[in-house]
Amino acid sequence: MPASSCTYLLRGRAEVEARVRTRAVIFDFNGTISDDEPLLDELFRALFDELGLGFTSETYYEQLAGLSDPEIVARAFEIGGVRAGEEQRAALLARKIDLYKAAVSARPAISPAAVRFVSETARRVPVAIASGAVREEVEHGLSIAGILGEFTAIVCIDDVERGKPDPQGYEMALARLNAAAGPPPVAPAGVLVFEDADAGVRAARAAGMRCVALAGPAYTGTPVAADVVIDALDPALLDALL
Repeated sequence: MPASSCTYLLRGRAEVEARVRTRAVIFDFNGTISDDEPLLDELFRALFDELGLGFTSETYYEQLAGLSDPEIVARAFEIGGVRAGEEQRAALLARKIDLYKAAVSARPAISPAAVRFVSETARRVPVAIASGAVREEVEHGLSIAGILGEFTAIVCIDDVERGKPDPQGYEMALARLNAAAGPPPVAPAGVLVFEDADAGVRAARAAGMRCVALAGPAYTGTPVAADVVIDALDPALLDALL
């Protein structure tokens, strides 16, 4: 489906759950707010190539996309049959952070439409981020786009013990939203999540939240499908989604 399309697909129980009031929204970052999955694919494969791990884009999207950065590195070494110590992994991740920040500084990955979508959502309900990326990258990208201040809570891989598809990041983001807002607390069923990858959809569902997926190579709908699939964060869809 073309990215400019405003069509959306209701799947499964979404027709019933659409009657549930959305009281908070939690966004994934990479590939959702930030259109940077192709960049991540390029950066990780370049770094792995230096180590003799000749991965393809298919490997990235099928086996790595949606995982946290440390898990991507660990999984890549596992797939390639390479043993790497903590120091080598940390050095690779540090280089990736520097390359990512330089790339999005030169060419911002958050579109004007995504900026409007986040800002308009934040005017209606509290918003948060639950990301498998490091905080340094997430806040850098949001600052460039001018929307860092829109988020009541930001949870990154730095904050959790387990990355997606574990629900810990989404559960923590909701806990922080509730702590900031005060009573009455928002229940998981009142949260709408925006994701772009299978691992993230699984995490949101495991947290008891409804989920919208962005159509793309990181989302197949297996083993858990999102409630709604959209082409992009289009502000014209907000009324229908919320």
